[in-house]
Amino acid sequence: MSLQALPALSWVKELGNSQAQVNSTTSLPEPLDIPDANLIIRSSDLVNFRVHKSVLAMASPFFRDLLSLAQPSAYESIDGLPVVQLREDAELLKSLVSLLYPIRTVIPKSYGKALNLLAACKKYDMVRARLSVRSKINWGNFPRARGTQVFGAYAIANSEGLIPEMKDAALRTLSHSMTFETLWKQLRLFEGSALRDLALFRRRCRDSCLACLESFLEVHPPGPSSIWVGCPDVMPNRSLSDPPPPPVLPSWLRQFLSQIISDLKLQAFTDPLDFYKSIREKGLTDFKSHAGCDFCSEVYATKGFIFFTNLSDKLKDAQVKVHIQFQCTQEFTSPPEVRDDLVADPRVKISKS
Repeated sequence: MSLQALPALSWVKELGNSQAQVNSTTSLPEPLDIPDANLIIRSSDLVNFRVHKSVLAMASPFFRDLLSLAQPSAYESIDGLPVVQLREDAELLKSLVSLLYPIRTVIPKSYGKALNLLAACKKYDMVRARLSVRSKINWGNFPRARGTQVFGAYAIANSEGLIPEMKDAALRTLSHSMTFETLWKQLRLFEGSALRDLALFRRRCRDSCLACLESFLEVHPPGPSSIWVGCPDVMPNRSLSDPPPPPVLPSWLRQFLSQIISDLKLQAFTDPLDFYKSIREKGLTDFKSHAGCDFCSEVYATKGFIFFTNLSDKLKDAQVKVHIQFQCTQEFTSPPEVRDDLVADPRVKISKS
């Protein structure tokens, strides 16, 4: 996949006027403005960053291979330094290069820009930088998508092939309604089949939750609900010579599970699917209507909290295990073709020295 084939992200500034004057001074923090730099990388908005070939080569096999190639003698240079033109804007390159040097990282201004940075790390095969960005997002050092912004985050991650971020954003959309009112400002970010794939993902999550809930209707061990078998309210009167009755769940628990299943079957995939977060409270409410039963009260006192916590966790896991489809870009796996394409690009001129 060539650099030319990589689409510009919707949250990245578009390429400026090619006739604009180049800013020949770096906008990196002062510690990077050092005299022994031997390469200039230029942003799409024509800002130059003075860096070291060795640093780029150590951080990126992509640049290591690119810088090892012989180039025509008529390459562009500034102050004797070769220039490499990149597609990323200056704001993104400032964050990217700051990840490669022992200085304070330049933090992206939004989660969308953090995804842009992650996509650049992936494109240039900067494994350590990519791990660093993901770590900073997970630890809250970089911005995260808030509220319904997760729909836009999903769209961008999908278009850039950022699979972990795409799955995380898709799961987080389940806390929100997928309606036009929610999406309309972000619809322009969706490409190809991304919107359809997200809708199918939500539907499969609902079906997975249904299967999970139905498993809790199982009364035979080791079924999770078998601990409730023995409620006298549903046990028939029998003599000692009668065979043991078939196991039955207490009426309140069967009604509790059956009602959730019924409601979920009627629920549209566009509705929120985070009901598992409040299922312990709902279970306690339904149990209170049956609190006079000594058997169920004892089970609830000793195992009830664990049971409903397990139910909530299993429902969440049922969603996490659902596979998310994506129509995204191919993985960056063909360095020779990419190198050939870059060498053919007249804007990319470097020296072998």
